[in-house]
Amino acid sequence: MRLPGAMVGRILLVLICAVGLELLGNLALERWQQRELLSDQEIGQVAMKLTEAEAVALANHRRHRGERLQLMSQDNLSLNWVPRTVITDFGGSFEQLQELRRRIVRSAPALSSRELRLTLMPSAERGERDLVGALGIADGSFITFRLTPYLGAPPDPRLVIFLHLLLVAAVLAVALAMVRTLVRPLSNLAEAADRTSGGRASPIAIEGPAEVRRVATAFTAMQDRLFRAMDDQTQALIAVSHDLRTPIQRLRLRAALLRDEEARAAMSADLAEMESFIDATLSYFRDGEEEAARLIDVAALVVTLVDTAADLGDDIAYRGPDQLLVTARPVGIKRILTNLIDNARRHARRIEMTLGADGADYVIDVDDDGPGIAPERRAEALLPFRQLDAARAGGGAGIGLAAANKAVMAMGGSLLLRDGPLGGLGVRLTLPRQGPPSGGP
Repeated sequence: MRLPGAMVGRILLVLICAVGLELLGNLALERWQQRELLSDQEIGQVAMKLTEAEAVALANHRRHRGERLQLMSQDNLSLNWVPRTVITDFGGSFEQLQELRRRIVRSAPALSSRELRLTLMPSAERGERDLVGALGIADGSFITFRLTPYLGAPPDPRLVIFLHLLLVAAVLAVALAMVRTLVRPLSNLAEAADRTSGGRASPIAIEGPAEVRRVATAFTAMQDRLFRAMDDQTQALIAVSHDLRTPIQRLRLRAALLRDEEARAAMSADLAEMESFIDATLSYFRDGEEEAARLIDVAALVVTLVDTAADLGDDIAYRGPDQLLVTARPVGIKRILTNLIDNARRHARRIEMTLGADGADYVIDVDDDGPGIAPERRAEALLPFRQLDAARAGGGAGIGLAAANKAVMAMGGSLLLRDGPLGGLGVRLTLPRQGPPSGGP
């Protein structure tokens, strides 16, 4: 079956199916409530019995007709003769009685020219419904009969209500399944949009109604344009950063020739700060996906960084296991931790690094005793090139935390800024112990 192309058409199809199922279900319940208890064969036997009763009645005197017909009665069919009858025909009001009349005439065509009155009455013993009828014969009198039972008793109203509620629930379930199928392309589009991050495009399936396909096509084109623009800007910024190194080296050589030691030291400090800014910028735009993940001892890597910082005069300590094997990108991890240590060094006197395992992840905490960052500004601190208040500025490029956060997300982890146990800023890295096996998370 080919579905309508437009969303409106598919919604209309869902509504039609729901209404159709409700109608069919109600018809089935109605049929069940008015179910007949006699087969075609038994109805045929009743028709033949009426034909025989007419012949017997006409063959006997009026005084003996009632007695003769009563002798022909059976367990479920009673017969009698009356000169006149008060039985009223309700065949035009009940579909079951109309169908029964047709079945009787089909079984005994001789009765088609006779007046046949049919009605329903409650059954005395079984609580069901009996068929009561009167057949007009040639001399104007009537053969009356009662068929016990003909229809089942009306079901308990509570059962009928329950069955109708069950029908409504079934229709709603089918409609819900159809609606979910209808909106699944929208959900897939939203999931693809959520997966698009870190400069990587997520494949978008062009499926669903025409409106959704148009949105998916437009989103794919927009995604391509944005990533091309981002890539062009990133490559331009990286090229500029690299090109700046040459004049910086020339300035460094010229500064070394200055006789004024104070001016030489000031210029060297400025040039070092410029190089630090360039390194931070390149670190931010290097996502590290070209590096393959491998099995490393992350405890040894953290201890090495702590020892290096301590050799440079930092008050830094390590807490954690002597060995912790993980699958990760060692250069990327080292770059992240170096950024965090440099950030803490600029703002604090004491630094503490803690390593631990938490199920399928491992956690690295970098805590310092500096001024910290106010909770309402921590999200801003993770944006690139953002300098916060003077207490946390410290002359940096404002990109260390942003670069670390970007790299951690590319590795499938998370970075959290919090109040550290030393009274300053606490940075918690949570990374998977089984990292991506190849370039790309």
